[in-house]
Amino acid sequence: MLPLAPPVASAGPGTLVAPPRAHTFGLRRITGREIALFLPGQRLQDPAGLDVVRLEATDDPGARDDDEVTIVAVDRGGRVFTNFGLLHATALSDAGTALGPFREPTDAAIDRDGRVVVTDTGNRRVVLLRHDGERLVPVRAVDGFESPVSVAADGAAGFLVCDRAAGRVWRLDFETGARTSFGLEVSFDEPVAVASTLRGERLGSGAPAHVVIADRGGRRLRSFRPDGTLRASREAASLDVSDASFDAIDLDYYGNVLAVDRAGNRVHKLRDDLYPLDTFGERGKREGEFLSPRGIAIHRRLGQVFVTEEDGGQYLWVGTDVRDVTLRPADRVMALAYTLTEASDVTLRILDENQDEVALLLKDQRQGAGPQRGSWDGTDAVGRSVAPGEYVLEVRARATYASRTSFEKRLLRAFRWARP
Repeated sequence: MLPLAPPVASAGPGTLVAPPRAHTFGLRRITGREIALFLPGQRLQDPAGLDVVRLEATDDPGARDDDEVTIVAVDRGGRVFTNFGLLHATALSDAGTALGPFREPTDAAIDRDGRVVVTDTGNRRVVLLRHDGERLVPVRAVDGFESPVSVAADGAAGFLVCDRAAGRVWRLDFETGARTSFGLEVSFDEPVAVASTLRGERLGSGAPAHVVIADRGGRRLRSFRPDGTLRASREAASLDVSDASFDAIDLDYYGNVLAVDRAGNRVHKLRDDLYPLDTFGERGKREGEFLSPRGIAIHRRLGQVFVTEEDGGQYLWVGTDVRDVTLRPADRVMALAYTLTEASDVTLRILDENQDEVALLLKDQRQGAGPQRGSWDGTDAVGRSVAPGEYVLEVRARATYASRTSFEKRLLRAFRWARP
């Protein structure tokens, strides 16, 4: 159950935030040491992709445990890891004698009905399994791929598979193993990552159903409608950082894209139309830092984020940040602008030099990710003109997910008001 506590205001980075210790039992970041504790005799070898889901069979609408999710992850040593409940986990190193062992698997996907697909890259195939709540059961292997490297569930027993060497993205039917080409009048160049909303999935207000694919070896990101028509495109080189790359991707509740950048030890966030929202992270073990991130998975309903790294992974929550705040005099008002990195409930206040409230401009108003604009006309709460002098714009933003119970972004920006 997610804790309910007064949110703590933060001036630091907020696009992804650390859950409170009471929620994680101190295990926000895991390494090979913790894996050995939960899975005796197992050792991580080059962690890779993963996926997360709330299984339909265990989703009780009347229960308050929706944060207890199922994760499926792979490492290139040939193992598939999954959990059964909060403290039980297992590793599968051989998908049954009929299917044979995995060889350098790179990604895994699971849907709400427990269907699992693993890109078994070294064997040039994908392996289909079922998560029955107690174990992973082999179903079949589908051959005929050149280099399958990424997979995502798209709902209705369908999965999307990136075949990097073949330059193809396939839609795979889990029940039959049949596949069809994805994309209308488009071509792919070394597709490396795919993420998709699920058919019929409940999403945030205004969120589109779409499929996002990274190709050109991670140098380009494109958004498609479910029928394969192109919506938007973004080159990694267009971001405000050098040598950016989209190496693994997933979508949040509003259709925004989060992409890990392995070499840069960072995460890029873009709106569903691929408008850049934020880039953050550097190499390290502290909050907001990453160690060669390889995979990312988001439980959309509550904004739970899981990132695999070189020796394990970390657990985060989707938060929000306020960027690019500007104030300028304009036509008898003070014009203000800022960018939100996530849909947020926003409060705007004008404060005096003592940080007492002068005017309330917004109170917990829902605003979408991206640029926002507003203005202040120089009056107080009862409409009286204020004296010229020094004032402060206070911006408070809370994401709409679980993080809102413990995290609030607060930003202050001083400005001078002169009577028009």
